[in-house]
Amino acid sequence: MERVEISKSTIVFTVLFIMMLIIAYYSRYILLISMIGIGIGVLINPVLGYLRKKIHLPRALSALIVLITVILVSLVVLGSLYYLVADQVSSLKERWPEIQRTAEGYISNLFTRFPWIQEQILSFDIAGSVNSSAMSLIQGFRTGIVAISGGVFALIIGLYTAVNGGEYFEKTVEAFLPSKREKAKNVLIDCARVIRGWFKAQLIDMVIIGFMTGLGLWIAGVEYWAVFGLLTAILGIIPYVGIILVVMATCLISLSSDPSKIPWILLIFGVTQQIEGDVILPLVMKGGAQLPVVPLLIFMMFLGSFFGILGVFVAPPLLAIIRTLYIEIYLPYVERRSSPA
Repeated sequence: MERVEISKSTIVFTVLFIMMLIIAYYSRYILLISMIGIGIGVLINPVLGYLRKKIHLPRALSALIVLITVILVSLVVLGSLYYLVADQVSSLKERWPEIQRTAEGYISNLFTRFPWIQEQILSFDIAGSVNSSAMSLIQGFRTGIVAISGGVFALIIGLYTAVNGGEYFEKTVEAFLPSKREKAKNVLIDCARVIRGWFKAQLIDMVIIGFMTGLGLWIAGVEYWAVFGLLTAILGIIPYVGIILVVMATCLISLSSDPSKIPWILLIFGVTQQIEGDVILPLVMKGGAQLPVVPLLIFMMFLGSFFGILGVFVAPPLLAIIRTLYIEIYLPYVERRSSPA
């Protein structure tokens, strides 16, 4: 039997790699916040460059102007959303027990011809399950809020990244071998372009689809139209699953007030999703990263299990970067290895 010898360098590399994985696991929230901060810096870097080029402002002063603008816009947006949904959320909370009872009775009556199915439904605690799911969701949001509490740290990282972006970019490229620096430079530029393109496209899509859905539900006279429009905008980032959850919640809640609205609800969501898929996304995603649905859902669940709700929202841009690295580094490497010498 042939004896396999393992060099000391291999052992050292393996031990260091395992230690790095352990450190990364226990400091994963710090790493996530740091990545968000770098992403913020990548997003606002072109704005600082534009202000410096057109108005000749120092990058530090430009960063301060951007920070103040972002804070003011965020306050206006959040204030407007609160004005729209606060009363509806309060009303929904008060009527929740009634909604639960109505939903249980309606679903049970659907299966009166199938006693064995009806028996299973009656034995199933819908209210308890809904409350349990709601508590899980709230816990997820709490976890996200804990992570978002590091937003100040992420914003500071983002501002410093944007102000000193050129220096950081050059030092990062210098970390590669001289023969690989040009390739590394192009890949980093493409990753930054992908992040900016995804963010812009997603923001436009969220605003349009949320507004269209809310407006359609308001015209149809559906209660809590603003809440459902906001949920459509937020959960629309999760392909298929997000919009299905919103439709189910809208129909379920409408059962307790006006079941005749359900066909209109399905029609509105069907039309808006068709417009989004055939018109909005092709326009806003033109030239951007088209993320495959199945890997995206799996990646969202994976990051969500580690970071809660915040991981779900970070998954798409991170997957877009991984996809860029896969296309520009891994695939050419495979082609070179497989081609005859």
